[in-house]
Amino acid sequence: MTEDSKTHWDELFSKWGSKLPGLSEEETEEFQTAVKAGNFSKAISVVKKSYELLRNTKVNIAITEITGSGKSSFINAIRSLNDDESCAAKTGVEETTKKKTSYPHPIDPNVILWDLPGIGSPKYPAERYVKDMNLDKYDFFIIIAAGRFTEFDTKLAKEIKRMGKKFYFVRSKVDADLHNEQQKSNFSEERTLQAIRNNSMRYLQEAGIISPKVFLVSRWDFHKYDSPLLQETFANDLDTHKRHVLICVLPSTSEKILEEKQKALQEQIWKQALWSCLIAAVPLPILSVNCDVYFLVENMRQYCKAFGLDDVSLKSLAKQVGKSVDELKSEIKSPLAKNITRDEALKRLREATGENMMTIKYFISLIPLIGSGIAAERSYNVTYEMLHRFLDEVTEDAQRVLKKALEGAENNQ
Repeated sequence: MTEDSKTHWDELFSKWGSKLPGLSEEETEEFQTAVKAGNFSKAISVVKKSYELLRNTKVNIAITEITGSGKSSFINAIRSLNDDESCAAKTGVEETTKKKTSYPHPIDPNVILWDLPGIGSPKYPAERYVKDMNLDKYDFFIIIAAGRFTEFDTKLAKEIKRMGKKFYFVRSKVDADLHNEQQKSNFSEERTLQAIRNNSMRYLQEAGIISPKVFLVSRWDFHKYDSPLLQETFANDLDTHKRHVLICVLPSTSEKILEEKQKALQEQIWKQALWSCLIAAVPLPILSVNCDVYFLVENMRQYCKAFGLDDVSLKSLAKQVGKSVDELKSEIKSPLAKNITRDEALKRLREATGENMMTIKYFISLIPLIGSGIAAERSYNVTYEMLHRFLDEVTEDAQRVLKKALEGAENNQ
């Protein structure tokens, strides 16, 4: 590495400083150590390893309940599906889960929701449940009840805690509870919800659960009550990579979740820009442009799917909120996932760099010693800015779609 090109690399790396979003603590330490030692190839390998790890990270979520608590509907809601869709979990008043069943998320199959039979049934007594269900394979557990939590629920929670895993109690069907209480003259939604939460927590504490987390949800109003907080909580309890993977597939049904998605995706942009930077340092301009386009298309499509800006997600959302797909699409200004093509990416590159982009890149990259460094920095900046700009666009689109989707919802309660 020449002194001139090393200077350009130093300038690029110095932009990140000590705060490296999207890397785990171990990866950050390894990266910084390599940069301080001037071993940039090692630093790059750390980022590459982190990128590959992120693509292959799996999140396994276990969900269990007693019969009739709405477990299958909850699984479908988390996967942004309606109960009658072909790949949805089967729902019904009868016991539908005879054995553990996996449901990969339609956006990212690395996120898997596991429908577990209820603990304490004749087929799965409590003393065998831990072994039969292979509980150590799951990242966290959601224990659902439509009424009171049971002794079996608390036994399971204690076993999960003993294993060092996280668990969350979900009190489902609170919309039905509220409907029943509305007949009373002194009805208060806030007071009713707090009473449900207090009763659940009191029972769990009496059963020996210390500081239980109880979240109130409704499958049919999944944007309300404690659902957004539940999703944010269990995502934040995961490590860096698993948190990112999970955040990107959560339903885009609250402003807070949309903010978390934007933040999670922003943290990864510098890695994509780095690849563009590295390729641009090689004096093969056509290769550099092709790689820029490939990374742009891949990431732009990912952003759209993460925010539900694709035909499948919009169709499902429209059905859930009782609006037409066209009504929701009318709020979208950026291209949908299916319309993000090589031509769209090239168009945006030309807008950012000028019509003579390929010619300029070619001549800059051939300048002895310093040319590759200049081309690399140029590619890094362009890719970084373009992805940030597009992410801002789809975030704003998703916010408008959400507002349109929930328009009038409060008046229909």
